[in-house]
Amino acid sequence: MSQNLISAELPAPLAAEIVKSLTDIKAKMPFLSTLQSTDVKYLFKTGNAYLPFLDLIHQVVISHPEILPAVFDKEEFLRDYELVAAMRPIFNAVNELSEAVEKTFFAASSDSMVAAFEVYSSVKQNKDKVAGMSVISDELAVFFKKTKSKTEAAAQPAV
Repeated sequence: MSQNLISAELPAPLAAEIVKSLTDIKAKMPFLSTLQSTDVKYLFKTGNAYLPFLDLIHQVVISHPEILPAVFDKEEFLRDYELVAAMRPIFNAVNELSEAVEKTFFAASSDSMVAAFEVYSSVKQNKDKVAGMSVISDELAVFFKKTKSKTEAAAQPAV
Protein backbone atom coordinates (compact mmCIF):
# COMPACT_ATOMS: atom_id res chain seq x y z
CA MET A 1 0.00 0.00 0.00
CA SER A 2 1.36 3.40 -0.97
CA GLN A 3 2.18 6.14 1.44
CA ASN A 4 1.05 9.68 0.64
CA LEU A 5 2.42 12.17 3.16
CA ILE A 6 2.31 15.04 0.68
CA SER A 7 0.75 15.73 -2.68
CA ALA A 8 1.90 18.90 -4.40
CA GLU A 9 3.61 20.24 -7.49
CA LEU A 10 6.42 22.75 -7.84
CA PRO A 11 6.88 23.64 -11.51
CA ALA A 12 10.50 24.14 -12.57
CA PRO A 13 10.04 27.86 -13.41
CA LEU A 14 8.60 28.52 -9.95
CA ALA A 15 11.38 26.51 -8.27
CA ALA A 16 13.96 28.54 -10.23
CA GLU A 17 12.23 31.77 -9.19
CA ILE A 18 12.33 30.72 -5.54
CA VAL A 19 16.04 29.86 -5.74
CA LYS A 20 16.71 33.24 -7.38
CA SER A 21 14.76 35.01 -4.63
CA LEU A 22 16.78 33.20 -1.98
CA THR A 23 20.00 34.13 -3.80
CA ASP A 24 18.86 37.76 -3.94
CA ILE A 25 18.14 37.70 -0.20
CA LYS A 26 21.60 36.30 0.51
CA ALA A 27 23.18 38.99 -1.69
CA LYS A 28 21.46 41.67 0.44
CA MET A 29 23.41 40.41 3.46
CA PRO A 30 27.05 40.35 2.29
CA PHE A 31 28.15 40.28 5.94
CA LEU A 32 26.86 36.71 6.47
CA SER A 33 29.49 34.67 8.25
CA THR A 34 31.29 31.72 6.76
CA LEU A 35 32.38 30.23 10.08
CA GLN A 36 32.97 26.50 9.96
CA SER A 37 30.82 24.16 12.07
CA THR A 38 33.88 23.35 14.16
CA ASP A 39 34.27 27.07 14.95
CA VAL A 40 30.58 27.58 15.71
CA LYS A 41 30.46 24.79 18.27
CA TYR A 42 32.83 26.76 20.52
CA LEU A 43 30.89 30.04 20.34
CA PHE A 44 28.61 31.22 23.10
CA LYS A 45 25.01 30.77 21.94
CA THR A 46 22.65 33.30 23.42
CA GLY A 47 19.34 31.65 22.70
CA ASN A 48 16.13 33.22 23.97
CA ALA A 49 17.17 32.94 27.61
CA TYR A 50 19.99 35.50 27.25
CA LEU A 51 18.20 38.02 25.02
CA PRO A 52 16.85 39.93 28.07
CA PHE A 53 20.39 39.93 29.46
CA LEU A 54 21.66 41.54 26.25
CA ASP A 55 18.85 44.09 26.40
CA LEU A 56 19.81 45.08 29.96
CA ILE A 57 23.50 45.29 29.07
CA HIS A 58 22.59 47.48 26.11
CA GLN A 59 20.75 49.84 28.48
CA VAL A 60 23.80 49.95 30.76
CA VAL A 61 26.15 50.70 27.85
CA ILE A 62 23.91 53.55 26.68
CA SER A 63 23.05 54.95 30.12
CA HIS A 64 26.38 54.52 31.90
CA PRO A 65 29.28 54.59 29.42
CA GLU A 66 31.49 55.98 32.18
CA ILE A 67 31.72 52.55 33.85
CA LEU A 68 33.06 50.80 30.75
CA PRO A 69 36.76 49.90 30.58
CA ALA A 70 38.80 52.00 28.17
CA VAL A 71 39.51 48.93 26.00
CA PHE A 72 35.80 48.15 25.60
CA ASP A 73 34.71 48.89 22.03
CA LYS A 74 31.33 50.46 22.71
CA GLU A 75 30.59 51.19 19.05
CA GLU A 76 31.28 47.57 18.03
CA PHE A 77 29.06 46.27 20.83
CA LEU A 78 26.25 48.59 19.70
CA ARG A 79 26.67 47.44 16.06
CA ASP A 80 26.56 43.78 17.13
CA TYR A 81 23.57 44.38 19.39
CA GLU A 82 21.64 46.16 16.63
CA LEU A 83 22.54 43.40 14.16
CA VAL A 84 21.18 40.78 16.56
CA ALA A 85 17.99 42.82 17.00
CA ALA A 86 17.57 43.26 13.24
CA MET A 87 18.39 39.64 12.43
CA ARG A 88 16.25 38.02 15.14
CA PRO A 89 12.99 38.10 13.12
CA ILE A 90 14.88 37.07 9.96
CA PHE A 91 16.55 34.21 11.83
CA ASN A 92 13.20 33.01 13.18
CA ALA A 93 11.47 33.24 9.78
CA VAL A 94 14.32 31.47 7.97
CA ASN A 95 14.42 28.69 10.58
CA GLU A 96 10.66 28.23 10.30
CA LEU A 97 10.92 28.11 6.49
CA SER A 98 13.92 25.79 6.62
CA GLU A 99 12.10 23.36 8.90
CA ALA A 100 9.01 23.36 6.67
CA VAL A 101 11.11 22.88 3.51
CA GLU A 102 13.09 20.08 5.14
CA LYS A 103 9.99 18.23 6.35
CA THR A 104 8.27 18.63 2.97
CA PHE A 105 11.39 17.40 1.15
CA PHE A 106 11.65 14.36 3.43
CA ALA A 107 7.94 13.58 3.08
CA ALA A 108 8.09 13.79 -0.72
CA SER A 109 11.33 11.76 -0.79
CA SER A 110 9.80 9.11 1.43
CA ASP A 111 6.62 8.97 -0.67
CA SER A 112 8.77 8.56 -3.79
CA MET A 113 10.88 5.78 -2.28
CA VAL A 114 7.87 3.84 -0.94
CA ALA A 115 6.30 3.99 -4.40
CA ALA A 116 9.63 3.10 -6.02
CA PHE A 117 9.92 -0.02 -3.84
CA GLU A 118 6.45 -1.06 -5.03
CA VAL A 119 7.55 -0.66 -8.65
CA TYR A 120 10.80 -2.50 -7.96
CA SER A 121 8.84 -5.37 -6.46
CA SER A 122 6.71 -5.53 -9.62
CA VAL A 123 9.82 -5.46 -11.80
CA LYS A 124 11.30 -8.42 -9.88
CA GLN A 125 8.03 -10.34 -10.10
CA ASN A 126 7.79 -9.78 -13.86
CA LYS A 127 11.45 -10.00 -14.89
CA ASP A 128 10.91 -13.38 -16.60
CA LYS A 129 7.49 -12.51 -18.00
CA VAL A 130 8.13 -9.23 -19.85
CA ALA A 131 10.77 -8.79 -22.53
CA GLY A 132 13.70 -6.65 -21.33
CA MET A 133 12.50 -6.60 -17.73
CA SER A 134 15.35 -8.84 -16.53
CA VAL A 135 17.88 -6.21 -17.68
CA ILE A 136 16.02 -3.50 -15.75
CA SER A 137 15.77 -5.81 -12.74
CA ASP A 138 19.55 -6.37 -12.82
CA GLU A 139 20.19 -2.62 -13.09
CA LEU A 140 17.93 -1.94 -10.11
CA ALA A 141 19.39 -4.80 -8.05
CA VAL A 142 22.75 -3.01 -8.02
CA PHE A 143 21.33 -0.56 -5.48
CA PHE A 144 20.71 -3.39 -3.04
CA LYS A 145 23.91 -5.41 -3.35
CA LYS A 146 25.63 -5.81 -0.04
CA THR A 147 29.20 -4.64 0.12
CA LYS A 148 31.79 -6.70 1.86
CA SER A 149 32.63 -5.60 5.35
CA LYS A 150 36.14 -4.33 6.04
CA THR A 151 37.04 -7.53 7.91
CA GLU A 152 35.84 -9.72 5.02
CA ALA A 153 37.75 -7.60 2.51
CA ALA A 154 40.92 -7.70 4.65
CA ALA A 155 40.67 -11.49 5.00
CA GLN A 156 40.64 -12.06 1.23
CA PRO A 157 44.05 -12.53 -0.37
CA ALA A 158 45.29 -9.80 -2.71
CA VAL A 159 45.34 -10.82 -6.36
